[in-house]
Amino acid sequence: MLFLALGFTALLILGLPIFLAMAGAAIAVIGSGDIPLGVVAQRISAGVQSFPLLAVLLFTLAGALMNESGISDRLFALTRAFVGHIRGGLAQSVVISNVFLSGISGSSVADCAASARIFVPQLTKAGCGQGFAAALCAASSSLGPIIPPSILMVIYAWQANTSLGDLFWAGIIPGLVMAVCMMIVVAIVAARRNFPKDGGMSSARLWTTFKQAFWALMMPVLILGGFRAGVFTATEIAGVAAAYSFVVGAFFYRTLSFKILPRILRTTAMETAVVLVIVAAAAPFSWILAVEQAPQMLVQAIKGITSNPWVLLLVLNVALLLLGMVMESIAIMIILVPILLPVLTAFGIDLTHFGIVLLINLVIGQLTPPVGVLLFVAGSVSRTKLSDIIREMKPFYIALIGALALVTYIPALSLWLPSVFK
Repeated sequence: MLFLALGFTALLILGLPIFLAMAGAAIAVIGSGDIPLGVVAQRISAGVQSFPLLAVLLFTLAGALMNESGISDRLFALTRAFVGHIRGGLAQSVVISNVFLSGISGSSVADCAASARIFVPQLTKAGCGQGFAAALCAASSSLGPIIPPSILMVIYAWQANTSLGDLFWAGIIPGLVMAVCMMIVVAIVAARRNFPKDGGMSSARLWTTFKQAFWALMMPVLILGGFRAGVFTATEIAGVAAAYSFVVGAFFYRTLSFKILPRILRTTAMETAVVLVIVAAAAPFSWILAVEQAPQMLVQAIKGITSNPWVLLLVLNVALLLLGMVMESIAIMIILVPILLPVLTAFGIDLTHFGIVLLINLVIGQLTPPVGVLLFVAGSVSRTKLSDIIREMKPFYIALIGALALVTYIPALSLWLPSVFK
């Protein structure tokens, strides 16, 4: 196990992608023993032969179709009409828009790209500052994996063998808590910097933008309503979301054409491959850890330090936040969840509750350098310097860590809705 950890670390230091580092370390360990190397191929193949992983592909396709169909543009227009009249209303509309976008795409990267493309120029023109605008778009898009549907929820449910439906319901209130915390930050910054108002509220404007966004707003209703009624399984919901995005874009909004479908499918294939190649490479890596009884050893080690589940959650939060700075979210999840499951069970921590805590940690990691993918997406789309974005991110870090603390130590925020919709 020590050889595996050292090999993995060494390959990362050499600059190999994380999936090659995991696979390479596993091959080195297995090849040095009596186990035939064919086991590596068997574990890789078994690692991706899971029906729930089909939802990753379909939700990625839904997000790509959403961005091309103009759904995000209409949602942005509606929220701007709703809150634009207050101080910093245009900035507040970024957060509210991402609440709705999160209920459609399931991808923080897709939401960040859409937000930065539309809002950064508008916020900069309004005098809010390009760095703050990009930071706001990056921070707000962290809601994507928390408010269902969510690609990361699919992967966690598959790994933890827990109900994806429960995770979907569990993410709603924590997502709203995160949104409120960020809106408080925006309100404080807007008051201090005297951000402008975006005109008065008009019932005509609200009605017009609502009509334009109606079909976009129906997608979360369709997804959660269909699941609650038992019409769709969790995996089927992903297919329904993709089909609905296509139908709305092609026949209602008429912004999708068959000419751009090859590009959308190519983008979907590439983004899905990034996820599944990590899943596949992690399979032999996790198998070695299981054979060496790493989870059981971790349980005993932690029990020797503390028997308090609240202390354990604090330790895990700190560790996950630090790991998020240097590792990609999916890799962290795939490596750690199988190891942590026996620990969580031994300490009586609900797996659905921990799933949401884990996801919040991971999305904060997507905002922290040096591997803050959302910072890079916001910067590249809006052509903003990374240093300017990081400087403006500080209050959002405080807000999101505050939300993480609330969700961690008030389990009802995550568990109440799943109990209601059992």
